[in-house]
Amino acid sequence: MSDTPLVAGVDAAKGGWVMATTATTPGSPVAFSVWPSFAGVWAEARSQGLLAVGVDMPIGLPGQDLRRSDIEARELLGPRRSSLFWTPPLRALNAASHAEANRLSREGTSRGLSIQAFHLLPKVREVRSALTPENLSAKARPQAAEVHPETSFAMLAGQPMSASKHQPAGQAERGAALAPEFDNLGTAPPSLPGTSLDDLLDAAAAAWTARRMAASTALILGRGELDATGYPMAIWA
Repeated sequence: MSDTPLVAGVDAAKGGWVMATTATTPGSPVAFSVWPSFAGVWAEARSQGLLAVGVDMPIGLPGQDLRRSDIEARELLGPRRSSLFWTPPLRALNAASHAEANRLSREGTSRGLSIQAFHLLPKVREVRSALTPENLSAKARPQAAEVHPETSFAMLAGQPMSASKHQPAGQAERGAALAPEFDNLGTAPPSLPGTSLDDLLDAAAAAWTARRMAASTALILGRGELDATGYPMAIWA
């Protein structure tokens, strides 16, 4: 366990999960690692005694209504609102196909489920298998919380990003926003197998929000709602 208070941001990637670990002090360097499973990420977070972990993945899942946190996040993002998919409903969590998930969603909410949201479900199941609702409480150490990197970038820069994270201009914009917060991000993060540049930038943005979690200064989107299984449906930024 480190003597220096540490936090981390976590983002799903093709190779598993990217973990961006940093100290709570602004300007501290960030270290990236890749893990094949979220269970491995969470075990590492516990072994290092991290204070907070921001996870870029839906955790609390809605019933019939939309999550208030998603609505507020899309309002915050304005022109970049399409980067946030509506969170899949709890009833579709274990669907084996997009057709099944879409049917279950329409039956329970009168809304279909996008193919992008369906592809999140295996990762959502991973996170919920490793975390309990207690891991997301304010007293937990590490405390886990759901983040959405685009809302983190909007808070960090004071406005939503102007270009897509998949475009060079958008990646440069996000890197420039992060550079003052991590003294080793003056240039692009080093490439890691199984990841893309936007995965690393998103993980670093989640780590920035984790710092704010540890300092009790993070913005919490939503109104404290819990899903039917007790998981919070908030987004932290």
